Amino acid sequence: MKSSKVRQKYFDFFTKKGHKLTPSSSIIPSDPTTLFTSAGMQPMIPYLLGEAHPQGKRIVNSQKCFRSQDIMEVGDNRHTTFFEMLGNWSFGDYFKKEQLGWVFEFLTKDLGLDPNKLYVTAFEGNGQIPKDRETVEIWQELFKTAGIEAKLNERIFLYGAAKNWWTRADSPESMPEGEPGGPDSEVFYLFDQITHDPKFGKKCHPNCDCGRFLEIANSVFMQYQKKDKGFIELPQKNVDFGGGLERLVAACQNQPDIFKIDLFWPIIEKLKEDLRVEYGDGQNSTASLRVIADHIKAATFLIKDGVTPSNKMQGYVLRRLLRRCAVKIHALPQGRPARSADGSLNDSRAWEANDILPKLVDPIIDIYQETDYFQTGDWDQIRQTIAEELIKFKQTLKRGLRQIKKIDKVTGKNAFDLYQSYGFPFELIEELFLEKGQKVSREEFDKEFKKHQELSHQGSFL
Repeated sequence: MKSSKVRQKYFDFFTKKGHKLTPSSSIIPSDPTTLFTSAGMQPMIPYLLGEAHPQGKRIVNSQKCFRSQDIMEVGDNRHTTFFEMLGNWSFGDYFKKEQLGWVFEFLTKDLGLDPNKLYVTAFEGNGQIPKDRETVEIWQELFKTAGIEAKLNERIFLYGAAKNWWTRADSPESMPEGEPGGPDSEVFYLFDQITHDPKFGKKCHPNCDCGRFLEIANSVFMQYQKKDKGFIELPQKNVDFGGGLERLVAACQNQPDIFKIDLFWPIIEKLKEDLRVEYGDGQNSTASLRVIADHIKAATFLIKDGVTPSNKMQGYVLRRLLRRCAVKIHALPQGRPARSADGSLNDSRAWEANDILPKLVDPIIDIYQETDYFQTGDWDQIRQTIAEELIKFKQTLKRGLRQIKKIDKVTGKNAFDLYQSYGFPFELIEELFLEKGQKVSREEFDKEFKKHQELSHQGSFL
């Protein structure tokens, strides 16, 4: 099942349940306290806190999301920075029983997923919030309708706040006063063709990182608000559902590699053609192609929503994405020739990221032609923004990489020199030295940075 069909099925299912379809908000939020829209609930915060939504108490949409904290995770078979989050909300209307029942119905009936491959989680409770027994009991009844006995630690798993509590903060303890939050219940899909890797633990479980389980849905029960002395229940109990479209499509196709679905594969194919590298198990280029495909898509959406490369805030993240793409292209195997911008083959790899990456805007726009994301806009401006940033970085990259080869042992001092001389972000320096088997100390780097700031400050008074 292709992505456009999964998206439409979701919209159809919940509109039939009385939800009003609302468009995606910008990937750049109006909230000045956060850089990006990283979840579908962010634009909904006022309504989760009690403000009336103009379209009513039941809402459904697909939200463009970007998570900068996941940049270094990209490269495996499932992590991305940009994604679409399918969401449905109840603002003080229905709650756990209706929500979990509808999720199970949508996944098993409308998408046709085998319930035997579905596993769920719930909140185990802590000193302030009790165990979510109600969610456990609801799931047991739902699986029973499919002839499955859902036992704890076999089909249903309990986790703490790190896994099954939702807030924009890191934990219940770090939530600012007034912040809403609540326990959540996640659904995981099992790829039984993958064998558990014991390096991730003796036993496999839904939150194992071996790749057998993929989280595809999360129902958040937004019922609490943080106060100075603990938590109180919100005046209205809300539901905030998030289901990553990319992951749902992967589950529908029983495809453990998210980059092989139609939301990424056209980009990968174009990269394979232009760079003349292979993709697949055992190929050294696979992780790099995943990083490039994810980052250039994220960059395209960021530029479309008004971000330009810079050294601050969202612009810094965009610059980091594009420069990391350039580094990954440069590091690909050089065994076969690349294509020039005019399509002809070069005798040797020219590493012109500024030629290769802007052309990927076209398959990205094609992928989303059935949405309104790219119905209007200046596509030449997006391509030009990407090309100009990479042209600026091209010579710097080559010089910086030559310098890195000369460094036998990385220190905070020579890492900072790379940052100062070549404009390499710390995270990029860190990654390049990891490829050499060396770890850069962030603490030492920050000390050198602070020392430089102090010297610069003194110099301004001379």
